Parts: sequence; structure tokens; C-alpha cells
Amino acid sequence: MLGLIITAATLPLVVPLFRFEGGIQEGDVASSTFPAAHEASFESAALTEAARNDAAQAVPEQALPVDTTLRDKQIEQATRYLDLVRAIVVRTDLSAQLKQDAIAKLTSPQPFTNRERTVFQSFGATELQELARKVATGLDAIMSSPLKADQIDAAIREHVAAAPQPVATAEEGEALSAMLRVFTVETFRLDAAATEAERAAARQQVAPVFRTYAAGQVIVTEGQEITAQDIEALKATGVIDDGVDFFAVAGGAIVALGAGLVAAAYAFLFQPFASPATRRMALIAVSFAAVLVAVRVLLPLVTPDSEHRYFAFAMPVATAAVIAACFGELSFAALVAVLAGLLAAFIGGTAPQIAGTSYVGSLQSLELAMAYTAGGLAGAAAVYRASRLSRFAAAAMAIALATSAVMAAFWLVSAQRANVDLAWIALAAGLHGLGAALLSVGVFVVLAMVFGITTRLQLMELVQSDHPLLRRLQDEAPGTYHHSMLVGALAERAAVQVAADPLLVRVGAYFHDIGKLAMPGHYVENMLDGATSPHDAMEPAESAKVIRAHVTNGLDLARKYRLPSLVRDFIPQHHGTRLVTYFYRQAAASGQPVAAADYRYDGPRPQTREAAIVMLADSCEAVSRARQDEGAAAIDQIVDSVFAERLAEGQLDECDITLRDLQAVAASFKATLRAVYHPRVAYPSPTPEEIATLARGETPMPG
Repeated sequence: MLGLIITAATLPLVVPLFRFEGGIQEGDVASSTFPAAHEASFESAALTEAARNDAAQAVPEQALPVDTTLRDKQIEQATRYLDLVRAIVVRTDLSAQLKQDAIAKLTSPQPFTNRERTVFQSFGATELQELARKVATGLDAIMSSPLKADQIDAAIREHVAAAPQPVATAEEGEALSAMLRVFTVETFRLDAAATEAERAAARQQVAPVFRTYAAGQVIVTEGQEITAQDIEALKATGVIDDGVDFFAVAGGAIVALGAGLVAAAYAFLFQPFASPATRRMALIAVSFAAVLVAVRVLLPLVTPDSEHRYFAFAMPVATAAVIAACFGELSFAALVAVLAGLLAAFIGGTAPQIAGTSYVGSLQSLELAMAYTAGGLAGAAAVYRASRLSRFAAAAMAIALATSAVMAAFWLVSAQRANVDLAWIALAAGLHGLGAALLSVGVFVVLAMVFGITTRLQLMELVQSDHPLLRRLQDEAPGTYHHSMLVGALAERAAVQVAADPLLVRVGAYFHDIGKLAMPGHYVENMLDGATSPHDAMEPAESAKVIRAHVTNGLDLARKYRLPSLVRDFIPQHHGTRLVTYFYRQAAASGQPVAAADYRYDGPRPQTREAAIVMLADSCEAVSRARQDEGAAAIDQIVDSVFAERLAEGQLDECDITLRDLQAVAASFKATLRAVYHPRVAYPSPTPEEIATLARGETPMPG
């Protein structure tokens, strides 16, 4: 499943089929000089379109027929205006000033100047009547053809200059021009359909524009602003891959399939995930795919890096490896770091954009791959089996240092380097580390809950002595509590010796016997010395049923207190499918037929090394406690016999613990149990002087 997810997620990213925003755009500045990859002669769609647009724009707008109603209306208004002026001029009861004031009060479409009104006043009635006739003739001539607003003044000047009835005096010409200016309006009405038809015909008459480039001919020089025609030429000459290259598709598919197969084979062969493995694999695969998607979308936006800002190195690619280290083995996280680094560089190098804009040469591609990989390895090592959030801060620093170290090494061998680049390198590396740490914390805390995965932070909370179940165990079943603490210490040290998970072992040991809280007095470690055992009045089968019930009762309590499934598994597996030996043998000694199934735990047998270690620690601690009076010399024999018995019973057949692991665990148990149950020195009785001193209430003086 892991391999399929990684392959399916990687395939559309490394194969240049799906295009995201980025790459070269019109208006960008070329980061380097780009010559034609091969000879090409092609129709330039951009130049052809520009020529056709010019031809279309050269076609004037077509007009609808002139509205004669508008023309006649303006003639009527002009005639009426001059009639009113003539009526004022011929009055003898008005002074010249009053006549001028009266003319100024007449309404008109546009205002007349004082000079123009003075000219009107200077005319006699006959002259005004002649002016009205010439104005009507002029408006009829000018407004009988389509006329735009910006053409009115020129039309008036032309008419006055070439009028069929020329003006007699300069004043009459001035008055005629003024009247035409005020009463002439736009007569042009656009015929959109005719205009579009004419322009379409003009576009069709333009022949396609062809361009030819020889192989190696420079298309764009470094620093030049890229135009649409340049992009077109870059595509036609093979510099920009704008189509589907089936060879590139095949190469990308091989890379995606290879990455999926490597991850799947490693997971299948080495099983680097704790239970539930499926959820952990799914979370790591989703995180891995999300990182590659981010690279595919963002990398074209931050390249080319012509100004040496190194933003491509700030992308938190190390997140994939850090998350893998949180939920899997460190070796698998290292594999994820390498795959993520290589695939990120491959995605950047095969993105469908100008070849060379992301990487000027193979050295830049190598730098990106190595920086991503180094950051991932450092981050994974820093957070592996992290039980505190502070480890993620350490991971951020480790990622930043590893990334900046790689970048600094490449900066030293670069031909174009400046001291200011070091500041940008530090910033990019710091952003890489900070971003990866923050994203990983979010996934570690939030998505782990969504996927139902137990984190080490949750396990750390469970080993605190103030946990409600441990409090109850300490108060209601103190013997079981101390037994669990000893089993935890015993198993944790052994887990370290065989590279098992010591924290998980300790938590499992603390809670493996919580079912005894249901009837704590029925278990020997909680019985007071000299007290009567409740089993004395019970049949062996009934006693065995009570003892076996601590498993089912423990599972019920674990669900009630919402213990993670990883911890709940220790409750049934620490006894496996063993017999309740004491009562089984007691029943067998009675001579009656005994059904072994009535005395056998339901299991399952230990499924993990951690569960096997707790089973062995539980048995060894219990037997050693029962026989501690025999001295430390018997501890080695006790441990060996317990291990041999569990192997003979087949209790360890379903977990991946090896004989070498068992030898290391046994040696650890022996050392710990000898330290716990070593013989004590018997102190001699107090001297008569000590007794007398104590009787007087005095403190004995030290000797």
C-alpha cells in the first residue's frame, strides 16, 4: 500500500503532464542567454496576430444613415434663435446696452461670446435674415453626412471657406461660424455589424508572418525582457517543452515506480513500523506526497534564482523525513530523506518550463538534491523517538545547519559568489528548518489523532504517576502496583539492549495488570502476610476463572480510560495462551478429568518484541519474588527456566524476537534482579550501652 501511494502520488509530479503556475512568463527578465535548440521555421502566431490587428484597426468605423430629424431640429432651433435676435435688434425703445443684455439672456445649446453677441447686435434686420438663411444652408450641408464630435470644427471651417453663398463681410463670416459652432451636433452613429465585417475582411487579407531560426541562433540574451514572440520562438525551437514528451513520460514513470518499489520493499522486508502499521504507513505516505506536491507547485515560482535569494532551499522538504522518524524506524526515515531529496530535485529539473531557468547546470541540481537530503537526515536523527516537543526545536536547528552546510560548500566552489549570499543562505536554511519543524509538529500532534496513531508524547503522559489508573492501582492494589513498577524497570532496561522501544515497554508494563483492580484481594501480591486466601474456599476451576478475568477486566478498564491500542495489547499478550499453572496443577492432582481450556488464557500470544519482553519480565519478577529467600545465586536459574519454558510453550513463536535478543534480555534480567534481590547484611543486636542511652532519651554519640 505504501508503495502504491508513493508511486501514484509521485507519477503526476515527476511526469510533465500536469502544469502548474510558474515558468517563464511574458515580461520576465531572462536569467541567461537562450539559443535555439534546433532549426525551426514556423508561423509566428504573435506577429501574425499583431499584423492582423493593425489591419483591422486601420479600417474606419462604419456609420449608420444620418438621422435627418436631428438635422432639421437643429436648423429650426438656429432659425428661431436668430428670429429672437432680430426682434430685439429692431426695437427702438431699447438702448444698445439693454439690447445686448436681452440677447445674452437668450438660450442656446452652447454659450456665445460677448464678441459674437456684439456682432449679432450690429446687424440690421435684413442682414440677420440673410444670416439665418446661410446658417440653415450650412447646417443642412454639414449635418447631412456622418460627423463625429471631433470633426465638427474642421467641417465648419471647410464649409465657411467654400460656401456656395460666400459671406459679404468678415463680421458676417464670424457670425456664421459662431452659429454653426453652437448649433452643429454629432451625427455619427456606429454600425457595429458593418464595422466588424469590414475589419474581419481586412484581417483575412493579411498573410501569415513566418520566422526562421538556425540551430544555435540566440533568441533571448541574458537580462533581456521576454516578449510573447520570444516565448513563441523558444517553444518552436525546442527550448521550451510545451508538449508531451513520451520519452520524458517514460523516464518519469520509471522514477516514480522505482521510488514506490524501494519504499515498499523496505517496508515489507524490515517492517519499520509499530502497530498499527497501516495507519502509520498511510500518514507517512500522505505527508511524503504532500511535500512533493508543494515542491511541484512552488519550485517554479522561486526559480530562476538570478538574484541569489536561495528561496528554493527554504521549502520544508525535510518534513517528510522528520514525520517518518516520528512514526517509523530511523533507517526508514533516512530512506525517505533520500527519496524526497532526489525526487524534489528531479521534479524541479523536469518541470515543463524553460530548460535551464531552474538549473543553469548539473551542479545546481546536485546542490538542491544534497541540501534537501542532508536536511531530512539531520531532522530525522534529531526527532527519532522524540518524547518531548523540545526535540522538534532541536530538529529545526539540525535541519538548518545541515542545509546551510551543503549550500555553503557549493557557494565556495561557485564562480559567481558574493559575501551577501551567505546571509541569504542562512535565511533560506533557517526557514527550511523552522518550516519543517512546525509542519512536523502539526502532523505529529493533530494528524496523529485523526489517523488514530499513538505518539510518544501520549506515552509520556501515561507513565506519569498521577495517571488515574496508576493512582487507583497504588491505592487499591499496592502489591500489583509495585510489581508493575518492577516489571517496567526490568523490561525497559532489557528493551534498550535489543533496540526495542523502551518507552512503550515501560508503559505496557505499568498497565499490564490493571484488571486486578476488579478483585485485588484475590491476587497473592496484594494479600497480607498471615491473611487467609479467598482461594482456599474456592474450587480450582473457579479460582482459575477469577485469575483469568483480570485480562478481560483490564481490557474493559483500558477502554474506559481510553488507553491507546498499543498499550491495551499488552494486557492480553503478557500471558499469551498460557495455563493458570498453579490451579491447573492443583486440579490435576485431584485425580479428576481436567479440561485444559478452562485454565488457559485466551491470548493472543505476544505479537511484538515489546510484548514478549513484558511477558518474560512479568514471569521472571513474579518467580524471583516468590523465591527471593533462596538468594541471588538462584536468580540465573530462575531466568533461564522461565525463558526455556516460554520457548517450549511456543509463546514467542508469533513475534520477531530472535534467540540473540533473548540472550541479551536474559542477561539484562539477571543483572537487574540480582541488584533488586541481593542478600542483605544482618545487623547485630544493640549493645547494652545503646539500650541504656535510648532509655534515657539521649542520642547516642557517633563512634
